[in-house]
Amino acid sequence: MPDVEVKRLLSLLGIRTAIEIVPVIVLAAAIYWLIRRGEHKRLFGADFADIRRKIRLNEIIRLLLLCWLVGTVCITLTPTDFWHQLWRMLTFRSFSMPTVTFRRWRLVPLLWTHFVTYSGHYLSRFELILQIADNVENIALFVPLGLFLPVVSKKASFPKIALASFAFTFCIEFVQPFIGRDGNIDDVICNTLGGILGFLIYLLIKALFPKFLEKCRLSATDIMNKDLNTSE
Repeated sequence: MPDVEVKRLLSLLGIRTAIEIVPVIVLAAAIYWLIRRGEHKRLFGADFADIRRKIRLNEIIRLLLLCWLVGTVCITLTPTDFWHQLWRMLTFRSFSMPTVTFRRWRLVPLLWTHFVTYSGHYLSRFELILQIADNVENIALFVPLGLFLPVVSKKASFPKIALASFAFTFCIEFVQPFIGRDGNIDDVICNTLGGILGFLIYLLIKALFPKFLEKCRLSATDIMNKDLNTSE
């Protein structure tokens, strides 16, 4: 595959953007972890170390969910090339920011875009690869939501996960035209499917490793409620 095509593929998949937002994700994770740790230390006092050890898996999953949320917002709700231009400014290599122009929603069926362009012409082999790669990436992007959310929320269910995935991605796609990006119905479909797939993976883990999942779901709130019930 020619270098130009490889660069187009990497650009479409957002590899460069994913690398550029790592510092933002790390900073958000560090702040969250410190706040959460301080709150638990205040609540549990002398039992802090023992309780934190019991809820370690749950806290890690909460942290991963936060990292996913921050990363998704940074990737989808900023103008195209925003992070690249920002880092160029911070490193004194450039002082220009992306120009934001209003774009449009593309109400095009998912399968149609796999084989035919918006102008009605058949896609080339490489363009077809780009389309499929984009849809696969959009499905994979929302798998963490369906996988992690049921672990940290006892009220999560299949309908709620599907609705949360749809609502979140619909809001993203609705906002994108206002920041110079295309709002695409394909992304809504793929992201929703990704959330559903993540929930199915959660159910599979629950069936195969129920004890491990119970440890993952044990939270600080559960321990506090248990202590309250015991004292009563």
